[in-house]
Amino acid sequence: MRKHEKEKTTQCDVSFSPHVLLPYRYIPNALTILRLLGTPITVWMIWQDYLISALWTFFLICITDWFDGYLARRWQVVSQLGQVLDPLADKLLMISIYFTFGLKGLIPLWLTTIVLGRDGLILGMGSLILRQEKLHQKTKTSLEPKLIGKISTTLQMLLIGLILTRDTLISSIPPSSIGSILMVFFVYGVAFVTILSGIAYAQAAWKAWHT
Repeated sequence: MRKHEKEKTTQCDVSFSPHVLLPYRYIPNALTILRLLGTPITVWMIWQDYLISALWTFFLICITDWFDGYLARRWQVVSQLGQVLDPLADKLLMISIYFTFGLKGLIPLWLTTIVLGRDGLILGMGSLILRQEKLHQKTKTSLEPKLIGKISTTLQMLLIGLILTRDTLISSIPPSSIGSILMVFFVYGVAFVTILSGIAYAQAAWKAWHT
């Protein structure tokens, strides 16, 4: 009985590599919290048309995203808080920026709707699946389609970077040049891959719901 309780406590709390010193075990979560705090700052900069400042802030957020994931894997640091905060920080960043882009007319509203709809689908269905797993004590299911999800997120981030450089790079390029073609490619490319990702995610969620 005590052995079972000990195992349950370990699974519900955190999983740390014994070789990592205690203060350093919380660095990945601290970086994730910094990303959460950086999101409203980035949105404010975009709204005020401080696009270059927003670009650098967005770049730093992306670096911390990669770095906290790297540290978590390298140090074998896993916590329930991190498992919740990390995807939440990613989704909040993308939803906030694309929503602001749509309000300011930097991207078509239909693209904003697609991106927000897909992320809303992920958050909503993910919450329902997680609730069902807890109620029925099922094994945790990974609902995010790996490859198409990563491609979608990468293209969305590249489009953000492209839009944030418009005052220094794109505005000086004639409309008929490669710069305009590149922007159109990314807008429609993001829309297409985001829709595919949403469909793949819905299929994974449907399968998880009925198993």
